[in-house]
Amino acid sequence: MAQDPGASVVRMGGAVLDLGRGTLTRDGQVVPLRSKSFRLLCELANHPGRVMSKQELLDAVWPDVIVTEASLSQAVHDVRRALGDEAGQVLRTVSRRGFMLCPTEPLSDAAYVPSAAHVAVSTRPRIALLPLTDRTGLPNQGPIIEGLVEEITAGLARFRNLTVVARHSAFAIAADKSLDLAGVGEKLKADYVVDGSARLVDGRLILTVGLNDVRSGDMLWGESFTCEGTGWLTLQDLIPRRIVSRLFSSIEEAGLRGSLRRPAASLTAFEHLAQGRSLFRTFGLGVNEAALAHFAAAIEADPSLGVAYAYHGLADAAIHSYNLAPLEVKARVRAQVQRGVQLSPEESRCQGILSYVQTWFREFEQAEQSARRAVALNPCDADSLFNMGNVLVDRGRAQESLEWFERAKDINPMWPGYYDNEHSLALFFVGRYAESAQALSRVPRHSARQEMRLAATYAHMGERDLVRQHVAKAQALAPGQDFVELVKIYSFEHDRERQRLLDGIKLALEMAGGS
Repeated sequence: MAQDPGASVVRMGGAVLDLGRGTLTRDGQVVPLRSKSFRLLCELANHPGRVMSKQELLDAVWPDVIVTEASLSQAVHDVRRALGDEAGQVLRTVSRRGFMLCPTEPLSDAAYVPSAAHVAVSTRPRIALLPLTDRTGLPNQGPIIEGLVEEITAGLARFRNLTVVARHSAFAIAADKSLDLAGVGEKLKADYVVDGSARLVDGRLILTVGLNDVRSGDMLWGESFTCEGTGWLTLQDLIPRRIVSRLFSSIEEAGLRGSLRRPAASLTAFEHLAQGRSLFRTFGLGVNEAALAHFAAAIEADPSLGVAYAYHGLADAAIHSYNLAPLEVKARVRAQVQRGVQLSPEESRCQGILSYVQTWFREFEQAEQSARRAVALNPCDADSLFNMGNVLVDRGRAQESLEWFERAKDINPMWPGYYDNEHSLALFFVGRYAESAQALSRVPRHSARQEMRLAATYAHMGERDLVRQHVAKAQALAPGQDFVELVKIYSFEHDRERQRLLDGIKLALEMAGGS
């Protein structure tokens, strides 16, 4: 039975595509699908029973981005697998012509509402990276510089709530010297354009990179990076990751600034997400509740945005003190984060947040797997590196975790306070107490548990006055709290870490006079 073009919900065997909500379900369960594959399915569903040529689909799903038919074939394969249509009876191949969707029946005759996939693509920031101007004067540097831009482009594309123009498309438009930055942006339909230059200073390659707002013409961010040596780690790993991390942070910050000038009802999913993350990364009264509201609004604006579900769960956990939350809250949080992973299985932040939640349920092996998958999906995301370190601390591998925390801070020098909180715990377990205290002291608005941890750290250092000071603060923040009993709440895989912390707290209480 052909689908009514006005229908917003389409049944395809055991699968149901809801164009209005932007979801694909099968046997009642949400089916994860890559964003481009989902968009392909929506495009075909909007023209049921009609053969669409390959070029027509390429133009619709990858507008202004040059890709090969291999990308289309992969998306078709993904859709068929999601539908349970490996035989190609629903999404049919029409030899020499293209593809056709043959749904079994429509479920509603409601007026068509643009799917969330279409909304998400149109509202997620679109960014183009232009070739860096080669000012080295050395012909052999050209391929290296071009390779760096390719690495940066690929790294930025790993952030799934951005749309990144393909490198060859950006380079082709940039070759037209008659176009200024605004003209390049208009041709590429980009919100932001990245340009810059490369030069040699004392034998070292210096990259200067800038992020420009196409509409206003303003430079939003600019920075120089020094490539020490020409090794793989420097030129194709470390430097691109630093640049990608700064670029993403700057785009998110630009989205946040723009959202503050408009009413909440008009904000896009990305802008709500940017506001929520900005609030969540600060410490203050009511910030977690405000962040939760923005994540909920992001979900409403784009129900396919898995990362919004993951952060919604994390903000909910923060309101209830994370692992101190009642079991029903933790179960609710885990369900919300898992939904984010289902919707966006290739979003590193969903996998990283899931790894953190899994430790609460003592699922340590699964937590490490999720954390490593997050890093594999996006090694340019500092939060993924941080989550890896966090899991390793809980697994009793504090020495190993230090490298991950340091890498996270290296590519994100504006790291949030909670990085220091977990980093300090790792330093505590390896006996680097002065550094541990320094890191924990940088965390704003200490909780009672953090004050007692500082006291325990100073106790190992023999700093009696500081011990008394922080024990008093902890007890003032949580009168009557049994801090020895509270240590049992920490989600460590082995008892030795719990005992190490317990010994420090007992020593602190003893040094404070048993108070």
